[in-house]
Amino acid sequence: MKTTDPSTTNIPPAEGALTSSSVTAKGLLVGAICSGIIGAGVVYADNTIRGSYLALDFASPTALVTLFFLALLLNPILSRLRRTWALSTADVAVVYIMALMAASLPSMGLTGFLLSYLTGAQYYSTAENEWAELFLRHVPEHLLVLDPEAVQHFYEGNPVGAGGIPWNAWIVPLLAWGIFLGVLYLVMIAVMVILRRQWMDHERLLYPLMQPSLMLIERPESARFPPIFRAWLFWVGVGVPILIGAVNGLHAYYEFIPKITLEGRLLLFRNTTTLRPTLSFATLGFTYFLSQDISLGIWVFNLLAKMQEGTFNVLGIASIETMEWVSVPLLAHQALGAMVVLVLWGLWAARVHLRLVWTTAWSKAGHDEDADEVMSYRAAVLAVLAGFPFMAWWLWLSGMTLWIAFLTLAVGFVLFIGLTRMVTEGGFFITRAPINPGNAIISGFGVEALGTSGTTAMGYTFVWAGEMRLFVMASCANALRIAAVIDGRRRILLWAMLAALAISAISSIWMELTLCYRHGGINLSTFHTALVHYPFNFISRNLNNATAIDWTGWAWTGWGGVLMAGLMWARQRFIWWPVHPISLPVSSMWMTDTIVLSVFLSWLLKLLLLKYGGPTLYQRGKPLFIGLIIGQYSSMTVWVLIDSFTGMTDNLVWWL
Repeated sequence: MKTTDPSTTNIPPAEGALTSSSVTAKGLLVGAICSGIIGAGVVYADNTIRGSYLALDFASPTALVTLFFLALLLNPILSRLRRTWALSTADVAVVYIMALMAASLPSMGLTGFLLSYLTGAQYYSTAENEWAELFLRHVPEHLLVLDPEAVQHFYEGNPVGAGGIPWNAWIVPLLAWGIFLGVLYLVMIAVMVILRRQWMDHERLLYPLMQPSLMLIERPESARFPPIFRAWLFWVGVGVPILIGAVNGLHAYYEFIPKITLEGRLLLFRNTTTLRPTLSFATLGFTYFLSQDISLGIWVFNLLAKMQEGTFNVLGIASIETMEWVSVPLLAHQALGAMVVLVLWGLWAARVHLRLVWTTAWSKAGHDEDADEVMSYRAAVLAVLAGFPFMAWWLWLSGMTLWIAFLTLAVGFVLFIGLTRMVTEGGFFITRAPINPGNAIISGFGVEALGTSGTTAMGYTFVWAGEMRLFVMASCANALRIAAVIDGRRRILLWAMLAALAISAISSIWMELTLCYRHGGINLSTFHTALVHYPFNFISRNLNNATAIDWTGWAWTGWGGVLMAGLMWARQRFIWWPVHPISLPVSSMWMTDTIVLSVFLSWLLKLLLLKYGGPTLYQRGKPLFIGLIIGQYSSMTVWVLIDSFTGMTDNLVWWL
């Protein structure tokens, strides 16, 4: 039996001490307003301010800052005016849950890619790239914006005196994609409902990204502020990144103010391999809540991956494959194998719970096993059983054969579940899939198995399974951890989560269309200039080269699976085994490179605290590290707001 990290012994259970009354209409209304503001605000910030990113990754800074603002200002003011106006703990929790869900869509979660991908091939098609003849004619008409004038004005802006958004050109593709995405998100939520009790109650995952939120939500009904606000270490933590952010933010306005550089670059293995040591206060904070074997594994496996990459570079070992968002294809295949084993191992460990879910779902007698879930087990199982065939049918209509459609969904959900596990257990707030389903399937089966229509349809899966840097499933998993603070039946939360997604999608799409038709997409963010090319380069490259099966990729995928299985077995078999392999699937990515220095420092500091002060000193240090996270994210938000009033652009105060 594995030993327990002393720092986790005081983690409250899923039905822990943070309890309150049921959710009221007041909380739902505030959550809906926040969802609309987040949807439109993030798009505006990404496209016009282009400063620090507020909803690019799994930590969802904009949601956490919304909660901080609510706990520090709005709720105390309401309580001061009239105590009955203040939001209860349950209402504060539901506002944050809705903010989390809303933040999963406006940027890389959906909107940033969706609108560009529905128009990009038409706008950037030329006689040289031959996209029109090569693949555009194979895309069903209902999936694209076909009006040439609507496409041109989306990227170049409306002529002076012209109308607004040409909704007639957009309504059909938005509805067609909206149906698929709606079912996809419902299935994601259902999967997380099915796995929630296993992860939260049986395995007791730490949900490190939610630890600051839980502290801010915690508030005795007789108090105006959360108890953590009384800790002076918390305000020290808040102040440090705010001070550094102030210096770097002002540097953009006054060049004589020196910039504080927190990132570097080291070249190794004859200058062929790059390390990116970066000091991130958010990473320091989140890592503090990880178990020691996970944080140790993050930096150990990253260094081993860098050595592996460097050895490849020096010896000239390389793949001929080209993949979007992948720099070393061989390591991407290795990571895919590791991810598959991670997910299958987790499902095998959950087999008893999954059997209970299945039995409860089809039982005619009443059961209490799912009484505290946001969705009944029957509804969740039916959503999965009906949702997968529907999504496969939709993909078939887009041009895939049925078996490729089901395979695409299978690979996609392995990656979704694996990354969500890494977020909830490993605290990875900045990461992405090591390889997306499109590149994995093309490499594994070749263009011949997909055909021209299938390869084209696979390219358009980049809308929902491209970079996979943020998605609804991970946000839902974290939201379900927050839901544990609410008493009683929680079925209303499902509708709150779905409403937040709908409001965020509508507001973010409206804002992006408004900005693009007013200013021109090519004058805004890289979503419309650089990232827009990814799916179409994928399609044209593979069709022009008739990409064949890459058996080397299969071999490296198998090796990654064997390696992960061995490491997981060792961790289960040997009490003394010190390293958790959960980070292996993303160990070679540049995003992991950037967090390693901060992870190492936080791991070392926590090690010293536990050794010389024990769990008591560790508990006393929590407010400081929570403050570091909130301070950095508050600084990001404040400077985006300042820049929006002054007209300053590209003031990237914090990016990690």
